[in-house]
Amino acid sequence: MEEDKKKKDRTSNESAYGREQFDNMIEEDTSSSEQEKENKITRVGYIEMKKLKKKTGTSSWKAVHCVLVGGSFYWYKNAKDAVPMSGCDLKDVDILPSENYLDRDCFVLRDKDANDLFIGFITSQSNKEAWVRFFTEGREKEPKPYVERTTVLTKKPSLVDRTKNKVVSKTATSTVGKKVMKAFVNEETTGLLSALKAIIKKESDSKKADDLEKNIIKIAVKSYLLIEKGKLDGDEFLRIDKPLRNAFDQLSRCYVDRYKISHENFVEELKAVEQLLKEAEETLTNLLAPFLTPKNLFRISSVFGTLADYQFLETVFADETLEEELDKLINAMEYYIQFHYHN
Repeated sequence: MEEDKKKKDRTSNESAYGREQFDNMIEEDTSSSEQEKENKITRVGYIEMKKLKKKTGTSSWKAVHCVLVGGSFYWYKNAKDAVPMSGCDLKDVDILPSENYLDRDCFVLRDKDANDLFIGFITSQSNKEAWVRFFTEGREKEPKPYVERTTVLTKKPSLVDRTKNKVVSKTATSTVGKKVMKAFVNEETTGLLSALKAIIKKESDSKKADDLEKNIIKIAVKSYLLIEKGKLDGDEFLRIDKPLRNAFDQLSRCYVDRYKISHENFVEELKAVEQLLKEAEETLTNLLAPFLTPKNLFRISSVFGTLADYQFLETVFADETLEEELDKLINAMEYYIQFHYHN
């Protein structure tokens, strides 16, 4: 009885957002003008860019915020900058999907005069392939102006705050950090993480699975502290929950339909999942951009780069050895959806 009471109290606390607020979010008008649709961002995320140090002539890598809109590609120093560092129209460049730079497998955007405009490195191979695929598709689209952003001025953190942040960074993957993460993302979300990690571990390798978990925990802990400090309103995260929940619902349908529909239709359903996850990535990135360093924002890109790729999802569904793990993942997703609909 005591355990049931504790579980009921925990569930009540986890429902702090309120059903009414959530229903209002679902019912909001999502229509847009034709011009808005044309200028809609195709893909957004952090990519490590090769930079040449003019004084020393040596090269370094810097994570920059990248935005693909229509037939144009822009990169910003970070997501809160109003104006990009530079950009290019994709129809005017050659896209080299695989070039070796400093022992890294990179993609290159090269102009007609053989100048390398952008040399990018992405840890996740599937994420790199997805960017290259969208670059190629963008060559057929009309160039678009850069996405102007409102620069957010933040107060320089005090010595005490900086010290706290360093401690948080070091403990984010510790036992304490994991407990904080569990308290923040709730029981149904940790179930998702556990099932997802099992699939990544079996499909790829343990390191990639561990990195995925580490990145998710760090993002969760830092988000939790931003809310605790009053720098972010917890209700803001409902904007991320909507496309994420829709993606889970769509993926659950894919699981049911995988043997009932044609392969072509199945791939289209997976592409819909990819778009919803990218929407969640963009929302989360823009929400946390004023508060996190590019290094930590790059963690978001790394996580979604693995998951928001229909080819990766297709591979997972086709692997019969992942049947048990996939079943657990879908069950965890359905539990997540049910929780948010009925609480």
